[in-house]
Amino acid sequence: MRNTLLAAMTLVAALLVGPLPGALAADEWHHAMSLLGEPHYPADFKHFDWVNPDAPKGGSVTLSDVGGYDTLNFLPPGANAATGLGFIYESLMASSLDEPATQYGLIAESASYPEDRSSVTYRLRKEAHFNDGAPVTPEDVIWSFQKEKDISPFYTEYYKNVASAEQTGDHDVTFKFSVKGNHELPQIVGEMLVLPKHWWEGKDAKGNPRDIAKSTLEPPLGSGPYRIKSLDAGHSIVYERVPDYWAKDLPVNAGQNNLDTIRYVTYGDPTVAFEALKAG
Repeated sequence: MRNTLLAAMTLVAALLVGPLPGALAADEWHHAMSLLGEPHYPADFKHFDWVNPDAPKGGSVTLSDVGGYDTLNFLPPGANAATGLGFIYESLMASSLDEPATQYGLIAESASYPEDRSSVTYRLRKEAHFNDGAPVTPEDVIWSFQKEKDISPFYTEYYKNVASAEQTGDHDVTFKFSVKGNHELPQIVGEMLVLPKHWWEGKDAKGNPRDIAKSTLEPPLGSGPYRIKSLDAGHSIVYERVPDYWAKDLPVNAGQNNLDTIRYVTYGDPTVAFEALKAG
């Protein structure tokens, strides 16, 4: 009788007080987030419907780039960054081409957020790493957020309602928002490109300290499916596929990133670029 009464009192107290701060039920972690209804793909999906998961890998493509570039760092104000830098970096989440407003886990395996959308927590994949083998850590995510918001005028505005980022678990990063009820904010954070803190705070081949706030033509380290193979500033840039890319077998990547090389050739005028296309 005494044990039954104690159990009943405990249950009543739990109902009155609610869950402990920070407590997360298993069903609060989501493999995807959507602004328009439920995500199309379930948690155990193998690949997007619009890809051929057995597509052969190989070959190359040459594309035009009008205007050229003078830096491989997209953050400094006024940076005229090379086209294609998105190939070398990965974001926390990835979008699918057959859904207008849905994201699935990439560097982050899942996300959790309160009903009022006052924050979002991303749980990073343990296997995520940069192309030098160093793991992608919560510290990298927090550092990337702070640098992007501090240096780039675009991200200063884009992240204006993201108040802070902090590590909240071995592989968890929580972003707190300055407003509530904005369902898009978790996905805005999910688009963030994660940069390698250890590389940017290191030294280049000449022994000079790197500075992420300045322009550079040194090929940066990334965690994505491609890396920079060669460049001729103002004329061309070539990206090559990373054969041991850590995320090549994830559902969001199956059947994609198949070309061995992607080359951009710079033209000063779109008419000339079109003539070059017609000439092969």
